[in-house]
Amino acid sequence: IERQLRRDKKDARREFKLLLLGTGESGKSTFIKQMRIIHGSGYSDEDRKGFTKLVYQNIFTAMQAMIRAMDTLRIQYVCEQNKENAQLIKEVEVDKVCALSRDQVEAIKQLWEDPGIQECYDRRREYQLSDSAKYYLSDLDR
Repeated sequence: IERQLRRDKKDARREFKLLLLGTGESGKSTFIKQMRIIHGSGYSDEDRKGFTKLVYQNIFTAMQAMIRAMDTLRIQYVCEQNKENAQLIKEVEVDKVCALSRDQVEAIKQLWEDPGIQECYDRRREYQLSDSAKYYLSDLDR
């Protein structure tokens, strides 16, 4: 028991505790994740699967936000087909998304290329849209 206590004490001396303070969305979790990647074993397969799902959900969340903003800002789609594409994307329950179907990818691509959606994106300061929206939507095939 004494030997184990000495070992635990020695291990505890090498351990640092850090209190991270900051407002919401200030990067506290991101900092911890980056430290784990750099100094730890990186991401597990489970983590990667979770992030993939999160990326897909972020894509739908961003596009749905822009579709809603199109109505609010009274911006018209240039391509009539995008009214149907918008309806298809609006019907998706974001929290249940695990993958993107080919139809959904094509609908999102066509919407993103529409000059009306691009105008809506340019006016993103008038509604809430993730900073990463353009990154994800510009290269869906990635």
